[in-house]
Amino acid sequence: LGAKEGGVFNFHPSVRPVPMQVHIQGYDGKHYCPRMATMNKPCFAAIQDYSPDKPVIVFVSSRRQTRLTALDLIQLAAQSDLPRRWVRMPDYEME
Repeated sequence: LGAKEGGVFNFHPSVRPVPMQVHIQGYDGKHYCPRMATMNKPCFAAIQDYSPDKPVIVFVSSRRQTRLTALDLIQLAAQSDLPRRWVRMPDYEME
């Protein structure tokens, strides 16, 4: 990653209190915004492949990018075969 050894903290999945799998994907791209937008569909596909019914953590670089990524994932979920797959509450609570 090009980071100095003292600035990177990495805890092996076997020492975590909750079992975890790590999947890392890289993307080419010179410009930040288009590259971030390019990642959303593959991220959604990875969630469906690796953990369709369990919680997932997606790391992004900023608060702004968190909002944009979340909105894109919601939109992709709404367009999918099971648009309510990630909704964990009854319909009456949504209204």
